[in-house]
Amino acid sequence: MFALALGSGLLAAPQPAPAQGAARAVTTCFETWTGRMRLHQLDAAIALCSRIVDDPSSAAAARGRAFGQRGLLHGRRWALVESSADALHGIADISEGFRLDRPDRERRQQLLLVRAKLHEAIGQFDKAFGDFRAVLQDDPGNDAARAGLRRLGQSDARRAIGAAAPPPS
Repeated sequence: MFALALGSGLLAAPQPAPAQGAARAVTTCFETWTGRMRLHQLDAAIALCSRIVDDPSSAAAARGRAFGQRGLLHGRRWALVESSADALHGIADISEGFRLDRPDRERRQQLLLVRAKLHEAIGQFDKAFGDFRAVLQDDPGNDAARAGLRRLGQSDARRAIGAAAPPPS
């Protein structure tokens, strides 16, 4: 159930997708149709993001965006194969992305939600709680964050809104 929520709810935004059965080529790190990618497409996009991340001539903000995107791609890959290595890579990449870049509110929430679900997947419940709580501070009505807190045993998600959330790291 978690994999479906991660795969279809957070990473499958309403962007154009390849035709059913078509194997669309991945041409950029920043593909927007990650929710429908196959493993080989995810691997290709991850490699493209790695080129930006590893290029010393890339600006810090560009590297930060690439880290964040690569983290989302690892999150999507985790949703398909449930590899703890993908969860750990996703968490690390999203965290580094936050260090190097300040995404807009919507992107920040997306990254925090994916990172929270990855923390939850590997049993880092306190960190997952902190990320869900940070989303609720920005958006008190965020259903995905509220559901995450409920899964973690937080019966009254409204209490989390007033609590100080750690900055994304």
